[in-house]
Amino acid sequence: MIDQSAMATATATLAIPLDGLTITAPQPEMLSQKNVEAVTGIPARVFLDTIRAPGFPLPVTKLGKLRLVEREAFVACLRALAGEPASRRSAEADERTRVAAVLAAAGLEPIASTRTGRASIPPEGARRGRLPPK
Repeated sequence: MIDQSAMATATATLAIPLDGLTITAPQPEMLSQKNVEAVTGIPARVFLDTIRAPGFPLPVTKLGKLRLVEREAFVACLRALAGEPASRRSAEADERTRVAAVLAAAGLEPIASTRTGRASIPPEGARRGRLPPK
């Protein structure tokens, strides 16, 4: 014999305020200038400049004026760009080391120069860039 009290159900109405609900939608598969800021925080102008830059490594789908890029690939590309400055610095250090080795092989040494970006006064006795008189 089945116990009737175990099969009993209760029904209730629950009122939840709208500001108490959080509805999340899945991330879009493709990013465009219309949704990129909401998904990544990157302004549309920066997104468009990035994907139009020469050498941008990802395929861009064009639909009229809309530009689409795969979200996961774009985020991976941004992460790679974020890690690039350190590798660029080490590449510049490697280049300086190679230059110093070539100079040393020729019996020379590199001289540090301070570049201020300003015009400087020529050293005493230096002549201006004029041709000698004939």
